[in-house]
Amino acid sequence: MQQELTRVTPESGSADALDRLTDLQRAQLDGILALHALRSPGEAFTVGVSIGDLTQVPLATIDATDADPQFTLRVQSRAVGTGSTPPGSAMVRQIRIGHPDATPATTRPVAPLSPARRVYRALERTAPTVLDRAREVIMGRRERAISAPLPRYPNGPENAEIAGAVADATPAAAAPEGARPAILFGLHWLQTGGAERWAIETVQMAKDQGFLPVVVTDQNSVHPWLTRPELADCVVVTTSFDGSEPPQDPDLLRAVVENFDLRGVVVHHSYWLYRALPFLRAWRPEVPVVDSLHIVEYLGGGYPGLAVRFDECIDRHHTISPELDRWLTEVQGIDPAAITMAPLTALTVDAAREFAPRTADRVFTIAYVGRLSRQKRPDVFLTLVHRLVRAGVPIRAILHGDGELAPLVTALLERYRLHDVVEQRFEDVPVAQTLADSDLLVVTSINEGLTLTTFEAVAAGVPVLSADVGSQRTIVQGPLLLPRPGGPFSRRAEAEIRRLAASESERESAWAAQRDRVAAFARHDDAHHMMKEQFAQWQG
Repeated sequence: MQQELTRVTPESGSADALDRLTDLQRAQLDGILALHALRSPGEAFTVGVSIGDLTQVPLATIDATDADPQFTLRVQSRAVGTGSTPPGSAMVRQIRIGHPDATPATTRPVAPLSPARRVYRALERTAPTVLDRAREVIMGRRERAISAPLPRYPNGPENAEIAGAVADATPAAAAPEGARPAILFGLHWLQTGGAERWAIETVQMAKDQGFLPVVVTDQNSVHPWLTRPELADCVVVTTSFDGSEPPQDPDLLRAVVENFDLRGVVVHHSYWLYRALPFLRAWRPEVPVVDSLHIVEYLGGGYPGLAVRFDECIDRHHTISPELDRWLTEVQGIDPAAITMAPLTALTVDAAREFAPRTADRVFTIAYVGRLSRQKRPDVFLTLVHRLVRAGVPIRAILHGDGELAPLVTALLERYRLHDVVEQRFEDVPVAQTLADSDLLVVTSINEGLTLTTFEAVAAGVPVLSADVGSQRTIVQGPLLLPRPGGPFSRRAEAEIRRLAASESERESAWAAQRDRVAAFARHDDAHHMMKEQFAQWQG
């Protein structure tokens, strides 16, 4: 579908190099060229394509001095509109796509460490429990900071710049006559994650109802999901940036509204699109906006905090859990009529599944499933495993995931001497297989909404032990819902794992109670049904 925006011709000697690209590299190239085409409507330009090493993410623009182009393309933009670069400027562009073997794990940013960061890294490896206590102090402060109403656009000094830019912006031109009805989706990135799974499903639903999905990502990534079938026949635009966050970029939104007949907008964890919504309201006030919210971040509220900030520009907030509903309405004062709580149970729940008994020859197995990130706390999981091993509890563990804390995981496995106890698994192994090989899912996160893995585990006949975060208590209650701080969590978890490992009837009872709560929660109108109805309304 990218040919809607570009016509690409390899320059002499480049056709073979283009043909040698993997499907993912080709998709990365298409996403970058779509961005350039939108930003330079009607222009012809030359693109030098470099291929990064294993540590480098694709970039839509690189400095010519850093470029080592493997091949060159001639690109004719088929986009229309006012554009954001003067005609004839920057006729040679240098871009970078990913190495064929690059993954989200290999492309972790490498930067010089400050003295404070070096101390932090050392504590992660040598005293993770001490560090966890320090984090709890910080978390307490951040929790208090979001326990009062956040500023709303256009009020507050942080919104003044955007409000001024909206007032000064030239109105966007009309979309071409006869353009296909489209829905704009703003996504974080296209790689493994619960929010991303849901976002991809909504893209497919839009396609099923006859819309052209226009998908824009705003975070640096190799985007391993670019080749998923749900994205076939979509317009996918991948942005990139240097620094800590994507820049304010209303020109990209202008290009989208000038090229597509937008019937609606869905915001899935997109910093760029939230900040662009005031421009959308100025240029296309009739276009409805829905966002989908999963988790309140303690640093400023995260994406729900942005939803509060730009509430004036959003017609409907979709939430997936009661706790998020409560925070938006009772703490932030959002009109309850603008909120729809619809859980993601349709992604995971299979009511026909039964309890999965442990085979007689299997050592009791606990599983961690999720990104290796500070939010998910794989260090707490490994500390728990270490505690169980020291106590002589027969145990096996599966650590399923990858991410920026992979080096820390490697260091702790070595320090705790857990290589014979912990099996690491990655994206090439289905989560369903890990759950089939496990007796208990352990959720160690410092913050969550309501995890999809909780639903997946219960559907697979496996009970869940969880930190008391977000809305986890909706499904996990009683002795399997544990305090968030790492030390108390590990102590209590050891006792519960001992109890469940000693009694299959206790484990089955715990699972049955969670199954019943899942069934009760699933009586809510689910997110799939809610979004399908929303898209049907946009067809008119």
